[in-house]
Amino acid sequence: MAGQVAKKKPTASKGIRWKRSGFELMTGLVILLCALWVFASGIPMRGKIALNNGKMTYEGTLVRGKITGQGKLTYENGDVYEGEFKNGAFQGHGTFTSKDGWRYTGQFANGKPDGKGELVTEDKVAYTGTFKQGIYQDEN
Repeated sequence: MAGQVAKKKPTASKGIRWKRSGFELMTGLVILLCALWVFASGIPMRGKIALNNGKMTYEGTLVRGKITGQGKLTYENGDVYEGEFKNGAFQGHGTFTSKDGWRYTGQFANGKPDGKGELVTEDKVAYTGTFKQGIYQDEN
């Protein structure tokens, strides 16, 4: 068999050889696992979400998918709360500004003014002092 060239059988290469689709699948899996780890671990993340079928939007800190930390909640009617949240409720220091022109700045507990704060009415009359469960405590 003169003139014939011997054909060598291809040998398997050592190591892993990834096809493109396999690499994409592994990349997607790594991204998914990282996202699950961040969600499950409670690491605060910044985000923007729509609530109540788009009638409210929240932009701020989310922990395990819950509104917790510093953020801004904007209502469809134009009312805005900017401040601290805990499990979706106004909690800590913040400012609620009504579309009607009044504003409360101060401490909140369980979603209501509670503690030291200032309420300025739409007529620019200011009430500064202590609030309990949303009610101004007249100190006179």
